[in-house]
Amino acid sequence: MTTVDPPDRLARSARPRQPGRPPLPRVARLTILALTLAGFFWRLNGLFAPDPGVDEALFGTWARAIASGRDPLLLAQVVDKPPLAFYLQAASLRLAGEPVAWALRLPMMAASTLGLPLLGALVWRLYRDSLSTMLAVSVLAFSPLAARLGHAGILDPLWVSLALAALLAVTSSRPTGPGRPAGWSGFWFGLALLTKYQALFYLPPLLLVAWLSRWRRQAWRGWLLGVAPSLVLLALWTWTRPGPGILARQLANYGGLRMARSWELWPRLAEWGAVWAPALAVPAVVLALAMPLFLAWLIQREDRSTALDQVFVVFVLAFFVLHWFLAVPLWERYVLAALPIVAILVARLTARLWLELPALAAPRFPARRSVPAFVLALTLLQVPVTAAATRAPAPSGIHAVSQVLVDAPYGTVLYDHWFSWRWRYLLFDSGVFVAWFSSPSALVDDLAVFGGAPGDRYLALPVGAPGEPVRRAVSAAGFALRPVNGSTSGPDDAGILLYRLVAP
Repeated sequence: MTTVDPPDRLARSARPRQPGRPPLPRVARLTILALTLAGFFWRLNGLFAPDPGVDEALFGTWARAIASGRDPLLLAQVVDKPPLAFYLQAASLRLAGEPVAWALRLPMMAASTLGLPLLGALVWRLYRDSLSTMLAVSVLAFSPLAARLGHAGILDPLWVSLALAALLAVTSSRPTGPGRPAGWSGFWFGLALLTKYQALFYLPPLLLVAWLSRWRRQAWRGWLLGVAPSLVLLALWTWTRPGPGILARQLANYGGLRMARSWELWPRLAEWGAVWAPALAVPAVVLALAMPLFLAWLIQREDRSTALDQVFVVFVLAFFVLHWFLAVPLWERYVLAALPIVAILVARLTARLWLELPALAAPRFPARRSVPAFVLALTLLQVPVTAAATRAPAPSGIHAVSQVLVDAPYGTVLYDHWFSWRWRYLLFDSGVFVAWFSSPSALVDDLAVFGGAPGDRYLALPVGAPGEPVRRAVSAAGFALRPVNGSTSGPDDAGILLYRLVAP
């Protein structure tokens, strides 16, 4: 007769053992390695895209200013972020020997890929459950959003992986023993703060996991000593900046920090939900149907594993509600911050369903012996969704158009409304001044004053309807628009038209 472990015994088996904890089983280690390689493959797909995104171009411009030696401290730049990522990108540009977009993306792609085994090690240390460990890595590796943005030259892949490293160090069985993991946790968390202030989102779960791990005073002191160097560097960096601090500038770029107004809540909820839609390749309806069971487990169980689940559930809910009720922009890259924790919760829910429900309904079902096949099946189910989401985007043509202007003489002006940061990155070493205009009337006003000055003037417009009001306004002001060879065209806004403006 087959015996069934009671729920409390299953919970006890998931607790970390102190010390001498067993290592991750070999099958799980090989599975995580394979999933990491798969995650690397998805991220590799967009690494060599020639056209930089808007944020990639902005951060890349700062990295080029550092790498070229023109402004190593970025004192002439309006910087609103901590500097660690820009110096890593500058080092990558120097190693590449030329300002290629893939050099900007390489540090972030490496960090995003390393985040997969970091997540696996974290889940194993927290729960001692190989199924949850493999599933968490699978969910993150095949997340369409993480696969699409994991290679991008933005800050979030780097600071999220550093925060995961800090959380992993918290789970050491001997936080003040050899190597002092508590100090390393503070060190990694400090580096995350040196990348982006949003790393503070991971501070509450980090502190709660440390408290559940029964840290003593020596461990807390070691953590503070580990984070202190980064805080000092961040304070010095902020102190050397002219004008307002970088945090004040970041809030100003958001239009200030305020609560969303009542009439904004439902549209923001719809927008925030649309941003979250590509986060998982796992069907959302399946998770929604299974969530009541997971919540019942969270309410009925009183063990360490369930306490950890509760911490992560509160984290995700607070993260979602905070971005909903605060009137901040809702961008896809913000979801990357919560994705590792969401992956943990999805893995925990799925693992409990697979291991515990058969024990109650079908005791003879070999659930534990079927774990590898189960993980493989769930991983393969995610492949079509992730593959569709990681197709190479249609090129905007901005790189090709920039080559027309790269040798233009000093005094050349390029008017632009849609692509300005990308022009500034691509034309960094040229004599072209990129003049951003806010509206067609603002462009006409500028041309009325400077349109007859020496030097060529160019206008970049997207293909299709968005550029029509600008064309009409410029033509009405008497300026002729002559297309320039090298312009690219495509459907909708997948192309750029470059015109030389001829004064009347």
